[in-house]
Amino acid sequence: MAARRISPFLSRSIHNFLGRKYGLGRSMPRFSTAAVLDEPIAPPVQINYTKLLINGKFVDSASGKTFPTLDPRTGEVIAHVAEGDAEDINRAVSAARKAFDEGPWPRMSAYERSRIILRFADLVEKNIEEIAQLETWDNGKPYEQALKAELPMFVRLFHYYAGWADKIHGLTVPADGPHHVQTLHEPIGVAGQIIPWNFPLLMFAWKVGPALACGNTIVLKTAEQTPLTALYVAKLFQEAGLPDGVLNVVSGYGPTAGAALASHMDVDKLAFTGSTETGKIILGLSAKSNLKSVTLELGGKSPFIVFEDADINKAVELAHFALFFNQGQCCCAGSRTFVHERVYDEFIEKAKARAMKRSVGDPFKKGIEQGPQIDSDQFSKVLKYIKSGIDSNATLECGGERVGSKGFFIQPTVFSNVQDDMLIAQDEIFGPVQTISKFKSIEEVLKRANATQYGLAAGVFTQNLETANTMSRGLRAGTIWINCYDVFDAAIPFGGYKMSGIGREKGIYSLHNYLQVKAVVSPLKNPAWL
Repeated sequence: MAARRISPFLSRSIHNFLGRKYGLGRSMPRFSTAAVLDEPIAPPVQINYTKLLINGKFVDSASGKTFPTLDPRTGEVIAHVAEGDAEDINRAVSAARKAFDEGPWPRMSAYERSRIILRFADLVEKNIEEIAQLETWDNGKPYEQALKAELPMFVRLFHYYAGWADKIHGLTVPADGPHHVQTLHEPIGVAGQIIPWNFPLLMFAWKVGPALACGNTIVLKTAEQTPLTALYVAKLFQEAGLPDGVLNVVSGYGPTAGAALASHMDVDKLAFTGSTETGKIILGLSAKSNLKSVTLELGGKSPFIVFEDADINKAVELAHFALFFNQGQCCCAGSRTFVHERVYDEFIEKAKARAMKRSVGDPFKKGIEQGPQIDSDQFSKVLKYIKSGIDSNATLECGGERVGSKGFFIQPTVFSNVQDDMLIAQDEIFGPVQTISKFKSIEEVLKRANATQYGLAAGVFTQNLETANTMSRGLRAGTIWINCYDVFDAAIPFGGYKMSGIGREKGIYSLHNYLQVKAVVSPLKNPAWL
């Protein structure tokens, strides 16, 4: 593919891209199934990497088993991928352990590690169109989203972590007596990482970037639904000069490969992104094995709160974006929309109109906003929640049905008159279903917004500074977006309160996940100063 250079300043946020592309309040074509019914576009990309990457080589699984990865547009097989299990995890962990204990990676200068990470980012830019095509094909997200928003952000994240590699250091600590005290920030060792299917490349960057910058070695398990892009970019890391065994990639299933990684006695740290239910299992397995440190980025049911003084047109567009982006498959989706009673009716009509204009179809087609759900399981789950909303007497304003006759496409769906005790208001649907509720006062909505097991994110739409300050301090969530949503900068930490997780991704806080602090104390004889 032809190389396309991308400015490192391009990846300010996914929302900036969509704002430029669609414009707040701009008219969109009316929703249609025509694009879905067409013959799907065949992406001009070859599938070259389907084996496990262990110790610098692509190898078959020990069992010889493979599993199919499917095109969510059609349900048809894209490729058969090596199915790793416990034996393959053992092989990968052994390679990572040897690379950490005996290899050059933690021993080379931090500057040289930084240069390798930067060379990798350059190779991604060089192959960006092919990688974006592969991501869309395997995941179903719009190609323009992958190419113009997510891949530039991926590159930006690795630039960011490359910059941190030679700036990690400890402190000199004053002691009360004649002792020299220093702290060392050391790599933690072998890091196990399990990434999800909704943002395969971005989650790769969130995990791999800080771990490598700190000098660790890695065993990464991909989601079984989306294994292809991690294998591709891992090969680019080899080309960039990453030593063998530093980054190992195992594709496979959670109960086998994932459980083996979480249980492994020679894995020093585990990072997981996925559902809260699976996060509990991961934490239990880690505790029962060697008490490895764990970071978890889990589910959410994030409130998007619109006050009466809001610019309604902008609020409708941002609430739409907060929920429907990436087919609604975002852990931080603004999936509980609360609207003040004085602007509620106007908001409902405009939210309904916007959803009906949303373009759904083949994600390789230009102008498509929404592709298919990831697979048949997620597709069926979303439709069951829609039925639950109808059965519980929420008002179905629009959508609610399948689009087309093949693949996993669902109409953009909007419910109004949603009550807090309904399943659609409590559970993480992870699909294109917007639920809208009415509120009267700031005290009421703050209490209702916090009445959830989750605490990943929240959005507040108001022109009143006092309201914004009260809500931002009162909401129990890891990220509060004021008059914006889904702004993801490399330096902005991301993570949850309550059952939305443990620890933070991105920014300086992510480095803490992959470092150990050691205190070194030695006596001083006749010191000139203390």
